[in-house]
Amino acid sequence: MTYVQLLRIRKSFVIFGIIIGTLLLLGIVTSHWPGAEIDTGSGPHKIPLSGLLFFSAYCGIAFATAIGTSLNRENDGVEMVWTKPISRERLAFLYVLCDVAAIVVATALALAAVFIGMASVGFLKYLYVDPNALKVATLGLGVAFMWYGMLQALSFWQKGGRGGMMIGISWGAAFILMAFAAGTRGNPALHGLFTFINIFNPLAYFGGYGVSSHSSSGQILSLVPIDTWARAALTVGFGVVFSAIAILGWKRVEA
Repeated sequence: MTYVQLLRIRKSFVIFGIIIGTLLLLGIVTSHWPGAEIDTGSGPHKIPLSGLLFFSAYCGIAFATAIGTSLNRENDGVEMVWTKPISRERLAFLYVLCDVAAIVVATALALAAVFIGMASVGFLKYLYVDPNALKVATLGLGVAFMWYGMLQALSFWQKGGRGGMMIGISWGAAFILMAFAAGTRGNPALHGLFTFINIFNPLAYFGGYGVSSHSSSGQILSLVPIDTWARAALTVGFGVVFSAIAILGWKRVEA
């Protein structure tokens, strides 16, 4: 019953693989180009795993938004979808399950590409597992799931073909809301308002990364002023709620 969605995911993986592969190839070629030198500052530095996980998480987030309107894509032929011998809720749940699994795989593939690039220049020996690694990985997947669920909830009821528009709008809105929150720090009232609005902005939970080589407690920077584990739990919770809204609401879509 999910064969069509699996084909769509496969196509998305092909595009994702081409982009990641091109970036990897470009990095390897430029780093091995005759006369090329890699500046490591005053000497080789330890490379925290959380930094690599941060990059791969952003790749997973981008992939999640790209496939986050799978229910909307069915709406053009919804009269045929309803003839399938399966309940609408179950079909929608299977779509979401396949998509979430694909997001995890895409994130892992991006991380593998980074490892390959590091290995090509002999930097893997500097890699170490820092205390923030698990936090970054968990929060990154949580943000990807939240954004995915939000797109499903915003697009499942619209006519097919409008999902792409929602994806573009969501990225623009995410950065604009973050900019407003950061730019109004001098005005407590406005800053408080935009900070509250950013609770519903997935990117605000994962806005930046910083780690100090002189401290064992690097920080994951965001506009949502709560503990990292709390942010991770909140993103997963939002993802579940948004996905549930889409799953339960999709059955009411009429042909």
